[in-house]
Amino acid sequence: MVQERKRTIFISAAETSGDHHAARLVEELLKRHSDWRCVGIGGDAMARAGCHLLENVTARSAMLAHALGQAGFYWRLLRRVKTSFNEDRPDVVVLVDSPAWNFHLAKAARKMGLPILHYIAPQLWAWGAWRVNKLRRLTDHVACILPFETEWFRRRNIPATFVGHPLFDDSEGISTVNPIASQNERECSVVLLPGSRRHEVEKLWPIMQRVVGELIQRFQGIRIRAVAANEMIAQWLQNQVNPSLGIEIRVGGVEAAVRYADLALVASGTATLEVAAQHCPMIVMYHVPWIQWRLVGRWIIKTPYISLVNIIAQREIVPEFIPIGRNTAKVVEKSVQILDDESLRMEIRRTIKNAIEPIGKPGAAANTAVLVEKLMPIY
Repeated sequence: MVQERKRTIFISAAETSGDHHAARLVEELLKRHSDWRCVGIGGDAMARAGCHLLENVTARSAMLAHALGQAGFYWRLLRRVKTSFNEDRPDVVVLVDSPAWNFHLAKAARKMGLPILHYIAPQLWAWGAWRVNKLRRLTDHVACILPFETEWFRRRNIPATFVGHPLFDDSEGISTVNPIASQNERECSVVLLPGSRRHEVEKLWPIMQRVVGELIQRFQGIRIRAVAANEMIAQWLQNQVNPSLGIEIRVGGVEAAVRYADLALVASGTATLEVAAQHCPMIVMYHVPWIQWRLVGRWIIKTPYISLVNIIAQREIVPEFIPIGRNTAKVVEKSVQILDDESLRMEIRRTIKNAIEPIGKPGAAANTAVLVEKLMPIY
């Protein structure tokens, strides 16, 4: 008797954050369908969840700053994936974030007539809108993680569904602490989140330390903590820290670190939502060379704001300094303003809480699993 072939989902996640979100999806799919199997490329989280990896790529993406340094590796990996598609044809292909890499996989999957789901949509609404036609050709459905994305894609004839933000599957979720009750007589506390990619950390860490140096002079007994995305980043921060600043460096645990903090200095990215989930006042920054921003960046970025918190709120509720440049005076000024004024901090907390509540519910993995089920061919 011939054993029936297991339904197979191929999942691609090229970076650490995508690996964690994909792992939740793998867990959800295998919980719903014990006779299914997941294969793909990703990292340790996906492997622990039960996905058979062709290649563990997340460590490589964390170690190397620029795509050029990885081109040969990914070209060879693409050939392996194409071979895998031919030898072990998947039923559905799920591509998690990382459009620069995943568009190549989508092209290979489309040539074979495989159903394709994009989970965590390329942010074409922010920049690179010219790629909309490519996405339309290379997807069957887009699982959106921000509410406004659904209508944006649908207006461009791309099937899309809002599934929720996977951050709230992975984290402790929205804080239930009353922002007012969290304030008491204690030391002033500032948390630094310099990013998860080595190249952005290298740019922001010296800038953040200059800001901290100014704040220490103005606030007696201020406590400064830095949260590193992983052990490798933590070690680099430790090697590059100014000992006189007394910065405590920890790995992970953003929610706990910022829950009762007075202010967070945050690299632009998903970390802003992690901070917002705890209603913590923040200043968002990102480094890009000034000339690059003037000549290219300000023309290709199509949103009035850069940080996800402000994009969701559709107004500036947290200060942005993008590009940050070398002059930190304005960052220091804004930091002092927030730290000096408790009523301002309370108002920022309330505003952030109200803005983030619509997306602050778990369920992204479960909702995305439903979309995978709908794309599953009927044999």
